Amino acid sequence: MKVNFDLTDNYALNYEGQHIDLHNNFDFAGFVYKVADREIKLHWKKSNGDWVDKNEFSSLVLTHKGVTFLSVVSQDEKNTFKDSSCLGEITFFPSTERGINDSIIPQPKPKDGDDILYFFENGQLIRIHCEQIEFGIKMPNEDF
Repeated sequence: MKVNFDLTDNYALNYEGQHIDLHNNFDFAGFVYKVADREIKLHWKKSNGDWVDKNEFSSLVLTHKGVTFLSVVSQDEKNTFKDSSCLGEITFFPSTERGINDSIIPQPKPKDGDDILYFFENGQLIRIHCEQIEFGIKMPNEDF
């Protein structure tokens, strides 16, 4: 898997020297899976909290290309919207260990054969195996 970012502290991305805190500064807005294109886009919007820098990106997208595996583990039924939109942790993890969905590995780049796992505060997990992930800034006029 090729990526244009590094994972930092299992909750943030480093993109061209900029620290992007997906846990504190962004709310998960949803994802779109284009099956025929083998592409999944995960969308985030800047949080409204007063701790978020006014110069932070307004929204961003992680585009997964050449998708060969997708698993979404359901969320806790008693969750809140805040928990549903809050990323807990993010990690690269060996695809040979798909039975393990409760661990993280502190590594900035994926190794050959890794999946990427997105853990949310509501207990939901999104696990993806793909050829490439591109971090990008989503423009306000772009739809999902």
